[in-house]
Amino acid sequence: MDNIVSEAEELLLKSWDAPVSSAEKERLAALLKDDYALRKQQDQYLKIRGLFQQNESFSFGPFFAERLIHVIKQRRENIDYQVFSFFKKYQLLILGILVALLILNIMFADNLTFESIFGGDSETTEDIFSIDLYKHLPE
Repeated sequence: MDNIVSEAEELLLKSWDAPVSSAEKERLAALLKDDYALRKQQDQYLKIRGLFQQNESFSFGPFFAERLIHVIKQRRENIDYQVFSFFKKYQLLILGILVALLILNIMFADNLTFESIFGGDSETTEDIFSIDLYKHLPE
């Protein structure tokens, strides 16, 4: 019996997707008339096919990729502009803070070397430029 049902299901599926002979059509009609389970299976297959056909018709519309790329570029440009404008607003303030820190470093350094000015360790490296501020002071 299972073999007959599987043949009937194959014939049913074939009738939707491929041309069938008149003898196969008559056989399918007879099987559907006599077998309630096959008719129920046919209804389930039709529902499933209908769902697939609905999903196939879904589309993003013409030029979707181009529109998406355009939106991404606009948002990127907007973010770039926001970052640039943030730094543009505060660039003088940041420059002033850096100069103030540099001056403080120079004022409190024991000797003027590039390492001491920029916060490095002057004992570990030799420097081309060095001024000892306390060299001429009496002890």
